[in-house]
This record gives sequence, C-alpha cells and structure tokens, in this order.
Amino acid sequence: MKKLLLLFLVYTTYVAQAQYFDTGQDPASLKWQQINTTNFQLIYPDYYENQAQILAQKLEMVYDFGSYSLKYKPGKISVILHTQTVQSNGLVAYAPKRSEFYTTPHQGIYPQDWLEQLALHEFRHVVQIDKLNAELPKIIKTILGEQGTALVFGAYLPWWFIEGDAVVTETALGNYGRGRFPSFLMEHQAQVVDNKIFSYDKAYLGSFKDYVPNHYQLGYYLVANSRKRYGSEIWEKAIKRVGTKPFSITPFDKALKLETGFGKVQLYESIFDSLATEWKNDDAKFEEPISTQLSQKNKTYTNYLYKYWLNIDELVAYKTGLDVIPSFVRINTKTGDEERLIIPGSIFEESVNFEGEWTVWAEKIPDVRWSHSGLSQIRILNANTKKMYSVSPEFKAFAPVLSPNLKEVAVVETDFSSKNYLTVYDISSGKMKYRFQTDNNNYFFSPVWLNQHELIYVLLDENGKRIAKVNLQNNEQTLLPGTELGEIKQLQIYGNNLYFISSYSGKNALYAYDLSTSEIEQLYEPRFDVAYPAIRQSGTISLSDYTGDGFRIIEFQPKKTMALNEVIRGSWPLANAIQKQEPGIVEFTSVDTTKLFVSQTYSKARNLFNFHSWAPVFVDPDNYEFLPGVSLMSQNKLGTAFTTLGYKWDTSEKTGHFYGRYTYKGWFPVFDFEVTGGKRASQYWLIREYQNQEGQVVKRDTTLQDYKWNETTFNANMRIPLNLSQGAFSRLLQPEVEYQLAHYGKEQSTPDEFNSGNYQSLSYRLYYYQLLRKSHQDIYPNFGLALEGNFCHSPWQSNEMGQLAAAAATVYLPGLLKNHGIRLYGGLQDKSSGNLFGFSDAIRFPRGWTKIETEQLQSLSLNYALPLINPDLSIGGITYVRRISATLFADYANLQGSYHGGDVTTKFNVDISSYGVELLGDVNFFRFYAPVRIGVRASYLKELEDLGFDFLLSVDFNSL
Repeated sequence: MKKLLLLFLVYTTYVAQAQYFDTGQDPASLKWQQINTTNFQLIYPDYYENQAQILAQKLEMVYDFGSYSLKYKPGKISVILHTQTVQSNGLVAYAPKRSEFYTTPHQGIYPQDWLEQLALHEFRHVVQIDKLNAELPKIIKTILGEQGTALVFGAYLPWWFIEGDAVVTETALGNYGRGRFPSFLMEHQAQVVDNKIFSYDKAYLGSFKDYVPNHYQLGYYLVANSRKRYGSEIWEKAIKRVGTKPFSITPFDKALKLETGFGKVQLYESIFDSLATEWKNDDAKFEEPISTQLSQKNKTYTNYLYKYWLNIDELVAYKTGLDVIPSFVRINTKTGDEERLIIPGSIFEESVNFEGEWTVWAEKIPDVRWSHSGLSQIRILNANTKKMYSVSPEFKAFAPVLSPNLKEVAVVETDFSSKNYLTVYDISSGKMKYRFQTDNNNYFFSPVWLNQHELIYVLLDENGKRIAKVNLQNNEQTLLPGTELGEIKQLQIYGNNLYFISSYSGKNALYAYDLSTSEIEQLYEPRFDVAYPAIRQSGTISLSDYTGDGFRIIEFQPKKTMALNEVIRGSWPLANAIQKQEPGIVEFTSVDTTKLFVSQTYSKARNLFNFHSWAPVFVDPDNYEFLPGVSLMSQNKLGTAFTTLGYKWDTSEKTGHFYGRYTYKGWFPVFDFEVTGGKRASQYWLIREYQNQEGQVVKRDTTLQDYKWNETTFNANMRIPLNLSQGAFSRLLQPEVEYQLAHYGKEQSTPDEFNSGNYQSLSYRLYYYQLLRKSHQDIYPNFGLALEGNFCHSPWQSNEMGQLAAAAATVYLPGLLKNHGIRLYGGLQDKSSGNLFGFSDAIRFPRGWTKIETEQLQSLSLNYALPLINPDLSIGGITYVRRISATLFADYANLQGSYHGGDVTTKFNVDISSYGVELLGDVNFFRFYAPVRIGVRASYLKELEDLGFDFLLSVDFNSL
C-alpha cells in the first residue's frame, strides 16, 4: 500500500507538474544544426560547429566505458547544447528522452575539460535510465509511454544513487573527478568528526536546523564504498531488479539486501560507521597548527569566505549560512562586531577579489527573456565609502581582479563559442584594453596581477592544472615550473611570494611559491580544508578554515613550513579502488580534430511536435486534477513547444469533453491556445401547476429536471515574462492578454430560458514582483513587493458579460525575530455582471468564507509567519518532518452589491472578517525527494461566530 501511494505521488510529480520538464528556452534568433553519430544526436547553434564535432567524438569515446559496469549499452539519445547560458550544468531527462549540456565552464571545476566532465557524468545517467527502461515490463511503457520510465525511475531509485553513481563514474574513468576533489569530500568528514552521523532521512532529505551535504556527496560515499565492498555488479543488479519488479513493494531495498544483507538505511549506517571510525582515527593523529580564531562563533552553520584585510583590525568577508542572506560583511576582529556592507546578486563561484579598500566580484545577469542566455556584470565596491562601480564585459566573465593602479580589471571570459580569454577592461570607460587567448584555447582560473603589465593565473590543459603568467605587452605566456600540483586555486601575491591552495597532499592546504627561486613550501595543513588566504603586513595569514559548523576565520604565523619534496603526495584509495573495476581511463587526447561528421540543419518548424507519453487518465495540468479519460503529451527537444491532447469524462455530470492545449515559448511572447468541446449537464427546479376547471391552481409540484447543452470554448493567451533580476532582488514583469470564445448550444432537454450563443471576452493582466533573496531558514523574504492589475470585458457582442477591474498589492517585511516574516495584502475590485455570465473574482476573499457575487470588493490581509521547531523527525520511513511553522492571520473584506428578491433589487454593504492560525509541516513522505508542505488552518469567522477548519497541501516540484 505504501508504494502504491508513493507511485501515485510520483505520478502526480511527473504528470501533473504542468506535465512537462521545462528547463527554459534559448534565444529565438539562434539557428540550429545537428550531427548524428551512431549513438548520439547533437543539436547545437550553427556557430558551435567545431566544438560540436569534437564533442561528438568524445561522447562516442565515452560510450563503451560509461556503460561497462552497468552491463548495458543504451539506445541513441539527443544532446542539446545550450551555449549562451550563464549556468554551468548538465542533465538527462526522460519524457521526452534527451540530455542537455550547459557549455559554459565555471571557476570551480576539477582539473579536466568541462565538456569532458559533462560527457562522463551525464552519459552515466543515460545508461542508468535506459537500462531501467529496457528492463521494464512492456505494459508500463505501453500504457504510459516514456513517462512510465520516468515514474519508476523517480519512485524507486534514490537521488543519492542516481547522482552518486554518476560521480563515481566520472572519477573512475578519469584521473580526477569529484572523488579526488577535497572540497567535495571534506564536508561529510567534518560533519561526522565534529558533530555526529545524521540519520539516513536527514542525510538524504536535508534539514532546516543543520547543514547537510548534498546528495551528490552522500551518493559518492555510498555508491563507491558499496562497490569497493561488494563489487561493481551491485548497482547493475539493483537497477535490473527495479526494472523487472516495478510492482513489488521495495525492489531497490530487496536488491541491496540480496547482495549485501542490508537495506539502504542499514547500508548507509554500516558505511558511515566505518567511515567515522577511519576519520576519527585520522583526526586523533592530526596535529593542528597553532592558530587564533578571528570570526565569532555562530549558533547555526555559517561560512566566512572571500576575505581580505581592510585595515589592521578589520576584515571584509562574504558571509553565508542557514539563517543569513549571503552578503559582504565588515568584521572587527578586536570586538567581534559585524556590519553588513551589501547584499550582492548571485555571484559566480570563485569570482570575488580585493585590492586596497575595494571589493570586486562577478554577478550573474540573466537574459530578460531567455532562460538559456545571459551575461555577467562586474561590481566594484568601496568598503569605506560604499561607492559602487559596474563594468559590463563583452562575454560571460568570471574571477575579476583589480589592477594595482585601480584603473583596470582583468577577468576570465568565455564567449558563446566556448573560446576562453583573459581580458582586461578599463574601469572608467568600460572598454576592452587587452585580450589574451592561448593557442590551444585553454581555460583560465584565479588571475592575479604580478605588476601593471603581467598576470599570473591557473591554466587548465590536457594534463591538468598548472600556474602560468602572461605579459600583456607581448602576449607571451610562461609556465611556472613545478606547479603541476593537482587542484590549484585562489592565488594571492604578497611580496615575492605567490600564495595558493592546492590538493597536493590530499587536503586543500596552503602553499607559497617563491617567485625568485621557484621553490614551493607548504605553510598550513588543515584538519579538513582551508581556503582564501589573506596576508597581513605583520606577516600573519588568515584563512577560512572548515569545521563541522562551517568556514570560520583563523589567523596563524607561518613558522613551521615544509618544502614540497617533504610533503607526502595525497592518495585516493577509494577512487583508485573503483577505478580498478573499470576497463580503463577514457583518453580524450586521442580525438582526431580532422575527422568530421556530417552536419545538417535542424529545422525548428519541422520539429515542433514530439509525442512521447500518454496515459489512460486525463490530467488537468492547471488544477492537478485526475479524471477518467486519456491524455497524449508532446514536448519538442528544444523545449519551445508543448502539446496536450485528451478526452475527459466528468464523473459528476456524466459527460465527456475533448481537450487540446498548445503552448509555444520559442518567440519573445509566450502563446497558449486551449480548446475544449463536448456536452455539459446540470439540473434545474421545474414548478408544475395543476388547475381545476375554473382555472384555479389546486396543486404545485417542484421537480428537479436534468438537462444538457453543448459547450465549446477557445482560449488564446499571450504573455511576455520579463526577467529583470539584478543585485539582491529577483524581479519579474509580465504583461499578458487573453481572448476567450465560448459557444453554448441547446439540446432537446435544454430549457428555453437557457442563454445559448457565442460569448467573447478579453482579459488584460499586468504582474510585477520584486523579492529580496531569502536565507535557507526564512519563510518569507525580508523585503518584497508584488503588484497585479486586471481588466476584463466583453466587446463586439450583444451577449454582454459585464466587466471587471481589479488591483492588488502584496508587501513583505521582516518580523520581530530572525527568520520571522510579515506579509501584507490589499486588493480592490469593481465588477459588473452581464446578461447571464460574469467574470471570476481577481482578488482574495477572507479565509474560511464562501465567495458570493459582489459589485465592489475591498480586501485586506495580514500574515505573520514564524518557524516553531525544526525536529528532523523520521517516523518509520513513512514521514520525515523537517520543520513545523505557524502563520497567524487576520483577513478583512468590504462587500458591496445587489441581490434580487422578487421584483425588488436590494443593495448590500457588509464587512466580513476572519482570524486564525495555520500550522504547517515541511515533510517528505516515503523518503520521496520532493518536499511537501502539509497542515491545517483554523479560521474564526467573526460575523458568523463560527470556527472552521481547512486542510492545506502543496508540493515543491522545483526541488527535483
């Protein structure tokens, strides 16, 4: 029974969630090409031809390696390349089956080409889901199409396995991968050693109380250690059993028990018990260097990153945490006082730097309309005067650094064709002054100015990362000898030394490179991890030092140093163990750049429809309603066209309707078209009078009569979603207009008084919001504003529907305590009804009250939301409760209108109100990853002196 309920929940997730997995759209101006190889179809913008040719070869090289340990070679799949996005990501989805690569690299990648990383990781997801699809009974695919595979995949395979297995693959099939990346591995180690092993549900599903490493990290430890213990076949058998036994209770758990003797919870506990013993033994042997903590101790998990010394006593740092909005703060190390300087926008990873009293960073700037496009903005802030400058680079820019004379800023840039540059911009004019690109188009990291004409940076080539410098006057690049040290990042120059963080010893430790002698010393080896060195004039060095409670700031004097040849090079026993289970490493250097695949035009017009799924039930995607009937779904590969066709049977009316909906997002406006047609049914009271011979009424019967009519509706909507987000606020402006045509036709049973004919209406809506970024523990944003205006009328016809004009505003304010929030709402509406039909209300009624027809409506509402407790409570694997919160509310409305009593029309003007509380729990059911908000509302209706209760439920599908 439990799994049947879970299957229903997951089906709701994949089908009712607007029925489609839409990642966004690319600019309409792009022209698309395609390459078809044996196993892949690459779809890409026409200017990306050279890169697509190379990637096609690399994907084919990965094919045999990536499928080896799962013993399955998947069918052909489409790979769509998003080349203009500011995001760095990749994904594989079913319904429809495709993979999407976001081609822009970021500053935090491990030492391997970004597209090679995507090829290794994402192809493993292709193997996972295609293997499951091949094992599934045909009846599931026959009844549901591709969404049947997605349903079983999401219901039975935990996300930690899905992502952990892909991280294991990228690690085992290369010389690097996140399994050899200290910053990826150290969070669980610090959590276990400093705090404790969390319960399985908390480790997987997260928490509002404590920081929990993500399911990629959790999955790597579980998948890799299971392979090390029980062999690589364990996960192949688990997927196979899920596919062949989809109607069993717990096929994934059963497969694990057959191979290991443990279910997934017991396997987690066994593996982390062993890891805890190993990590605590290592920690007991570790001699931590003497240091002083400079940052204050916080009550919740907090990080201090990207810091520098502003003066002898003050630091500037980027502060993040569970209960704070990410922001730059000024810290007095003598008193511990902190002052917030600014809440920036969304900062690119490893893209903050300092010079003097100036802070510089690179923010993501989304495209106004296209989700798969965007650029960067360089922000420069004076910490003393709060003066701000901005520079708009030509391409996507990262890791900005100010020149010594504060007149220029150097950035790492990547254009839409994946060409990588080191570029210098003049700050006052915003114009480009220098641009450097290597012959092999290498990617750059963490540039710093050596002097006014030379930059030092980390260079990524086919052998990994190393340190290099370039002279901007002659574009000559020099490689610094002896700097092939694995992961290298966060360069800082002070005096004659180049300081940096490297994973050479197996941990992220601090090193110094003598620019005169080329000698390298290790200055600080941490318990877990250190980052972002900042050097004082006194010679002391501050570091962000990782603990189980986050990155704190420490300071130390580098007295006991160690030459590089004395440092024991780190080893990765777990990564090496799983690598031995594979046939070898993918040698991407063997790509033949002269080998070309046939390239063809990919027509957007000819690929608008791609029917992939169906169901023996009708799903209303707007109301999350299931009805008897059938559904047929289409989504094209570029994610611009969505089609739903179906037939639904209304069980209450006992009538059927045909339904069709088409959405097109490939142009600047978004268009929605919807048509329904069929019979409708209702009832009316019929009064029959019986007369005697004198004509006197001697008897009256009131009977309930059934009747039917024919109804056809057509809706056409055009909206323009404009993303105006910048800085600390997310902003959306969306104007829209909708046309509706409804035809009502009589049947034999339809009463004469029924108003048949055509009814047309036009609706206009303007919506805008501006919301401050939230912390993880916030319920509402601390500041925000949402405005909405509506106007509806019915021109061009005698069948008048009246008109409606409405306006509403929502304001968010901070509450009395941290993470509390206030939401104020106000709305005004003026409405006139037509001959028979009218428009639906556009503003809110007080909670608990039944809506009635009004001519004028004014509405006010006050919410005060506060978290009550974060229990992290697991109840038998059925329910996991992360947070319980309360919302106190007071609603008021003034209603004005008319009602008809016989031949007399009477006006009314009444006030109504409600007061109450909503108790809500943020929970996960059956260990399904999408969180549910569930609760109850108690409303006291003052004017009726009545107390009512309502059940509340919502699902956060965005977490999947």
